Amino acid sequence: MDLQDFDEAMRWFRRAADLGFPTAQYMLGSAYDGDYGKGVEKDSAEAVRWYRLAADQGDADAQRALAANYILGKGVEKDIPTGLGWYRKAAENGDIAAKIMLGGIYANSEFVPSDTAEAVVWYSSAFKAEFLTRSLAEKYAEELRWFLSVAEVGDGDVRLNVAKLYHSIGGGVPQDSTEAMRWYRLAADKGNEEALCFIGKMYETGDGVDQDFSEAMSWYQLAAERGNAGAMFNIGMMYIRSQGVSLDKHELGFWFYLCSECSLPRAQESTVQEVLTTKFGPDSLAEIRERAQRWIETHPKIHFG
Repeated sequence: MDLQDFDEAMRWFRRAADLGFPTAQYMLGSAYDGDYGKGVEKDSAEAVRWYRLAADQGDADAQRALAANYILGKGVEKDIPTGLGWYRKAAENGDIAAKIMLGGIYANSEFVPSDTAEAVVWYSSAFKAEFLTRSLAEKYAEELRWFLSVAEVGDGDVRLNVAKLYHSIGGGVPQDSTEAMRWYRLAADKGNEEALCFIGKMYETGDGVDQDFSEAMSWYQLAAERGNAGAMFNIGMMYIRSQGVSLDKHELGFWFYLCSECSLPRAQESTVQEVLTTKFGPDSLAEIRERAQRWIETHPKIHFG
């Protein structure tokens, strides 16, 4: 793009910014911040003014940029707490870069006292197993390595996320079922209920460990006792398949009836309803229902996920 074209683009950005469009306000702020190097004379104070207008409308890019200006004292008086506040707003808006910046600030910076636990929380939120791509992992390889090396200071949810990172295929770290199991156990040690189910599934399928149906059942039951409907469904399926247990219609019906007390994914709900309606008569269902109600009265609320 030559300078004339850039000038024309800036005129349109300014018109849109004056009309209140936050993306245009952010772009105009970036131009004044010197990100483009042409079109307007660098003016950090003017950049901050446009960033703030966009940030106040919830634009995460502008919130992140405004945070950096406050942290560094560019175009505005240096104010670390205000800068951290804007980074948090951007992070809460789902901005991955802001989360990583917060992680780095708390991990090792001149701006705040080092706080490894706080850094781990933000890095874990940024490097979620559900969406961590190879490109993101490569771009922030150093931060990701640091996070994985100290994640044990995190809570059960953080440890579960690390387990999923190692368990997933095609993500940001090499798949390693053995390492995944280690982290699932660490998460379980912190009371993470979902980790109990994953450990049970790994024993059921022999993923990273020797296949052991009895061990799988034990872990599923630990989760089920906490009201986990997914674990209840898995227990029922083990009875159907006679995996480490003999087919016991009453136990099958009991666990399927319990998990049907909450909303299940469509496929699981279909299986549960088919079994309950085709394999049990009214008298059997009444007996199962009575036993289930006694269980419900003394256990946590049944939930899925």
